[in-house]
Amino acid sequence: MMAATKRHGLAYVEAVLATIMVAVLLAPALNALSTGLMGQQVANDQGQRALSLQSKLDEVLAKPYSALLAETNVAGGNTKTSISLALSDPVGSPRRVVTIYRTNGSDVSVTDTGLLRVQVSWDDGPSNSGLAALRSKWL
Repeated sequence: MMAATKRHGLAYVEAVLATIMVAVLLAPALNALSTGLMGQQVANDQGQRALSLQSKLDEVLAKPYSALLAETNVAGGNTKTSISLALSDPVGSPRRVVTIYRTNGSDVSVTDTGLLRVQVSWDDGPSNSGLAALRSKWL
């Protein structure tokens, strides 16, 4: 009696089906990969913009309190929307704009309370975007 032998390996049909499946599934996989890479580029750009805003805010906060206070006394100054032309970037795109106003901690103050609110944002960005900090004359 002869023992039955089993054949191992792939049949031609199996190999063709595997090749077709790889070809069909490869296109969406590459599409997802390219979308992920584009998202990474957008994240890098946004990160660079955020670092640039932080750099400008640090530069403004390094100035003496008296110089910042003087910016609130210029014509049209000391409002939540008035732009400090002396501290903002020159007109052009992209431009970081600096807004400084006297505050009592919650709103615009007419007198010098010893507290300034400094905000740096992009000229072409949403109105609520940007970085802000409080500057005290006692620190």
